[in-house]
Amino acid sequence: MEAIFLDFDGVIVDSLEEWYHIGVLAYYGIDKATHDSQHKELYKDNCHLLYSDVDEYCLLKALENKNIKSFTKIRKEVDNQEIDSYSKQFKKIRKFYQNNHLNWWCELHSLTDYGKTLTNPKNTKDYFILTRKNMDDVLILKNHFKIKIPDRKVFDYSHSVKYGGKVDFIERFLDNHPDYNKAVLVDDKIENLCESSKVKCYFASWGYGKGNNEFETYKGI
Repeated sequence: MEAIFLDFDGVIVDSLEEWYHIGVLAYYGIDKATHDSQHKELYKDNCHLLYSDVDEYCLLKALENKNIKSFTKIRKEVDNQEIDSYSKQFKKIRKFYQNNHLNWWCELHSLTDYGKTLTNPKNTKDYFILTRKNMDDVLILKNHFKIKIPDRKVFDYSHSVKYGGKVDFIERFLDNHPDYNKAVLVDDKIENLCESSKVKCYFASWGYGKGNNEFETYKGI
């Protein structure tokens, strides 16, 4: 039997609007932040650069400098204290919205076209979510959008990091679940995909990633 593991952000749910909205508030400060349409468009056009909160911060810094080409240099030289401050503020603002304006926060996200197919339970047997996102955030959004994958089949950041990566985690999962003899991983980040004798990796071309010339594109259900 085959287990199908799906990334969350970019594959099932589009979270760019939320990342941008909260990122700008965390970067500039609530009193100074402005949400400019051209600025937002540049952010979204370069979302393939985003893999972590460090990248989010560095992209906003490059946009502030009005030089997107400076992203790589900024990324190499970034101060860890600046990142820590940004990350704490980002999480604080996100938690405020979740606690006080939950529906509005959820609606900053949207289902991808592929994600919409997962609201039908017939399409989600043997499906799992494997994400670098925080578990609580995933469960809130999964249940808000009525994605028919049980909570117990969601694995978050702590799992992929603990085992060294998503493919490593899935290989260990197969070892411990003899009902499954093979697996698929669908992700929009090349960094999460690798060759494996047990796991077939597919690139989600509709997500945020770019530059795939190695992995087969996933065709969906």
